[in-house]
Amino acid sequence: MNHKEFFDVLVGNPPPQIELEIEIRKREVRDMPNAVMEEICCELIKETKLQDFLIMAAMQRITETETKLLRVEMALHHYTKNLKSKKKYKKKTLFDRFKAMLSVFR
Repeated sequence: MNHKEFFDVLVGNPPPQIELEIEIRKREVRDMPNAVMEEICCELIKETKLQDFLIMAAMQRITETETKLLRVEMALHHYTKNLKSKKKYKKKTLFDRFKAMLSVFR
């Protein structure tokens, strides 16, 4: 499933295979007696709550990951900004260049 299909499902446009499965399930439910229907409704409530919990946990993880990424990007931006400002004032010697190259491999 690519990004476009994923967002179509989120918006409410499921693929035809899913629509067919939904329609088949609806017809099966219409033919069931009331006692079975009550049990199915209870299971649906439980399943819906679990799915809501899963979605909330996933959104929280995504938010935390985006926050960490933003912090790293800001730190990197700050580091490169300081590095550029240092380069303006100090001309690097050949020894400084070798030292910088060796520090990358540590």
